[in-house]
Amino acid sequence: MRHVYECPMRRADLHPGGTVNNVVFADYLQEARLDLLRRHDTQVSPQPGEGLVVVRTTLEYLAPLRLSFAPLRIETWVVEVRAASFTLGYELTTHADGEEPLVHARATTVLTPFVFSANRPRRLTAEERSRLAVGCEPSTVSEVERRRPAPWGGGAFTRPVHVRFSDIDLLGHVNNVRYLDYLQDAQTDLAVGVFQEARINGTVDLVVARTDIDYLGQMNLRPEPYLVWGRVEEVGSSSVTYELELRDHDRVMARSRVVSVNIGDDGRAVPMHPRHHELFEERREAARLTP
Repeated sequence: MRHVYECPMRRADLHPGGTVNNVVFADYLQEARLDLLRRHDTQVSPQPGEGLVVVRTTLEYLAPLRLSFAPLRIETWVVEVRAASFTLGYELTTHADGEEPLVHARATTVLTPFVFSANRPRRLTAEERSRLAVGCEPSTVSEVERRRPAPWGGGAFTRPVHVRFSDIDLLGHVNNVRYLDYLQDAQTDLAVGVFQEARINGTVDLVVARTDIDYLGQMNLRPEPYLVWGRVEEVGSSSVTYELELRDHDRVMARSRVVSVNIGDDGRAVPMHPRHHELFEERREAARLTP
């Protein structure tokens, strides 16, 4: 059974290209999720001292989204219920008069009730499992193999992250969407470094096709910066896959895998310039050398 939420969009959601920034999609998932909880009389904090926290998010970007496409329709449903977590599925669409619905993105999030005083998740109650299990549907997001990360080499890209007061949510921690913001900045810097070194005239349009992120620790507001580590994991003829980690010294707070695709004027994937391909390959090799 799917819950439908019509999500308002704002001009601030757009990046300079005029389409909705890929990180904002995660914000839309959050809004749809909260609307689902409200409609089913479920609190964001199920019990005093607890909160529903995001464990993992996967987003597949299928078509650009513009403000003129409003309203944005988000369908949300339960995919799976486990002992201490549940997975929600999402489909984000717009529907112009006389046309078939256009799917802009599909996604899943894994959530768990978390006891902050004990700093651990708790098991779902029988009542919670029963309510969540009604009308479960399969996920529409393609699965990818989850592999143990390879050791990081000395050629990894690093970038400091300063948490802002506005990054904090009602649970007192950095909101899950902001993690993606931090990682996007590092990924963009890594790619721009390639383009600047290549010095090729013309326009490059690398768009994010998929993002997977695992949330492993809670980030907080503090004067000391966190650090993003980034590297190129894989280079295809028209795509680049990045591995990114948010770290607090030696502790990994989040781990992400981002796939970006080089597209042409018609929005279809096209091969990268050979020099760009070469430089991405150099960075891939450098990040796997022994420090």
